[in-house]
Amino acid sequence: MAAGMSSQTPGSCTEKRNKRAVAMNMETRGMQFKMILSMGVLLILAGPVAHRTVGAPFKPASTPGVLLTDEDLTQHPLKPPDTSSPRATLTSFMSNMNRSYHLLMEAHEENMAAPGWIPPQSARERARLAQVKLERAAACLNLSKIPLSLRQKASYENALRLKEIMDRVELPPLEDVPDAAAIEMEQAPAYHWRLPNTTIVIARVEEGPRQGEYLFTPETVDNLKRFYKLTKHLPYREEVTVSEGFFDFYIGTPGKLLPPKWADWLPNWSRQRLLAMTVWQWIGLPLLFLFFYMLTIRAYRWLVTRASLRSPLSRVRRQILFYVLVAAALLIIRFFTDHYLNISGTVLVAMIIVLGPIWWLLVSATVLSISRSIAESIISSPKIDPDGLQASYLRAVFSVTGFFLASAVFVYGLSRLGVSLLPLLTGVGIGGLAIALAARPTIENVIASFMIFADAPYRVGERLKVLEQTGDVESIGLRSTRIRLLTGPLMVIPNEKMASIEIENIGRRPYIRRTFDIAITYDTPPDRIRRAVQIVQEILTVPDKEADAPGQQPHPAEAVNQPDFPPRIYFSEFNSDSLNIEINYWFHPPELWASKEFADWINTQIKERFNAEGIDFAFPTQTLHLAGDNKRPLTIGTVVGHAAWPQAPTIERPE
Repeated sequence: MAAGMSSQTPGSCTEKRNKRAVAMNMETRGMQFKMILSMGVLLILAGPVAHRTVGAPFKPASTPGVLLTDEDLTQHPLKPPDTSSPRATLTSFMSNMNRSYHLLMEAHEENMAAPGWIPPQSARERARLAQVKLERAAACLNLSKIPLSLRQKASYENALRLKEIMDRVELPPLEDVPDAAAIEMEQAPAYHWRLPNTTIVIARVEEGPRQGEYLFTPETVDNLKRFYKLTKHLPYREEVTVSEGFFDFYIGTPGKLLPPKWADWLPNWSRQRLLAMTVWQWIGLPLLFLFFYMLTIRAYRWLVTRASLRSPLSRVRRQILFYVLVAAALLIIRFFTDHYLNISGTVLVAMIIVLGPIWWLLVSATVLSISRSIAESIISSPKIDPDGLQASYLRAVFSVTGFFLASAVFVYGLSRLGVSLLPLLTGVGIGGLAIALAARPTIENVIASFMIFADAPYRVGERLKVLEQTGDVESIGLRSTRIRLLTGPLMVIPNEKMASIEIENIGRRPYIRRTFDIAITYDTPPDRIRRAVQIVQEILTVPDKEADAPGQQPHPAEAVNQPDFPPRIYFSEFNSDSLNIEINYWFHPPELWASKEFADWINTQIKERFNAEGIDFAFPTQTLHLAGDNKRPLTIGTVVGHAAWPQAPTIERPE
């Protein structure tokens, strides 16, 4: 039989079988009976796509319980295949593969013959049993070196490749394959058995959950693709039951195992193989990714772009929804590639290598966004200032917690994809040390932010005077404090510096103190000086209220008359060019613009009252005394001789 099995047709296969049956009928009557039986099986199992060779059944020697019947499998679905020895493993593998093939072909024929689109229940049940048999055969392979994300698909493909190889190469009699008794009696190597003339090895597992079982080694599994390429030109053996075309049927038809009816509608040119896949698979895969791309762009525009104008909580929730939708779209792609396109081989591995980390990254981003959403939900409470330090710490705590959870999820996902964790953790440790050294200023700022949080020298919204600048605190972050200066610019100061410098918290003052001076002229008589002080006291004193005056407005001076802080007015000192009256008052509450309005009122009152009393305000002046001024006469004299000067005292010195 030629190697190009895909070019054969069921008619040519049947014709060859008929010729072979006639030839065998001419030899012996016993062979004629066998051939008639084979033809009957062929008529039952022949399908429009797969091509099979039916011969003598593969007999599992005298090992009881190696192959579970369909009834036993229904009663004991969890019973594993017998892998207690090389013979048991080989028998379990071959028997389960043959039975899986026959069940699948029967289900396919029944499905194609049944009306309607949905396969009948009996066909679906046969396909399910065929999948169970295939999984039991794949359980005879040691797949420990294959990542978990690829293990199921790879187990099917490797089991089918191994069966194709064994259907072509010469197998020894089962009596020559060591069983458990031979191994126990030390009549055979206890650790491994190699198929003659091949490098296919069945060896005992020395560690792990399947310790003590005999399985096809990981090295054998790794080389099955190469072994298949080297043996697929060989004809199928005629003396055993073979599953001819099983591998091509699996990878070349849509559906996980049982292909849908529309598979027969595909044109012949679309079923041609091109780089390990059929043409129709190459067409369907880009269309699937195009759908994913359009869905992602649409979701991004709908959820992320429009979220910029919403509240922080709404933005985070929309991000979560976006991540979930994209991750769900990737799962849909994986489902379609597995159950409809049936992508396999290198293309499947490439897809998982690319899409696997993306999916786990989306899951990690979802976990991080959920933690941020919890923080924003708490901050949305009216008791918490969204720009305050408490809100910053809530965001920081939940962000750090979410980061570690997301990192754990991502590392777990990478481990399922086959990425070794030891180099990754080692790299993270070294990278963490480097990051810690490089981020020392940032760490100092974070520590300083905790000091600010514990000491609370200022809060968001309070007015500060710091570094000779005055402004309102807009936000307090983990790294810096942002202050909006009264002149307009935004000043950003690292928290490490804010924790070490002097800060004048204007926003926490209980009052606004004002101290100012009134200068009156030197020629003001003492009684008028006392009257000036009295006028200011009257202005700052709250007059007695009438008890029966409805709707009476509060007097402006009430803001500066507190029991502990009454106004203070004094004739304080003599200036070089004026007499000084010092005025002190404490304005309550400490509202800047209200205090400015009160200052305007009191200044106006003082000006009006002083003008009415004839009290003049002084301003810097120079007085020139001129000769001839009768009010201020000047006496100018001339010193004649030395008589006008006082004599210096005489000091007697002792001899």
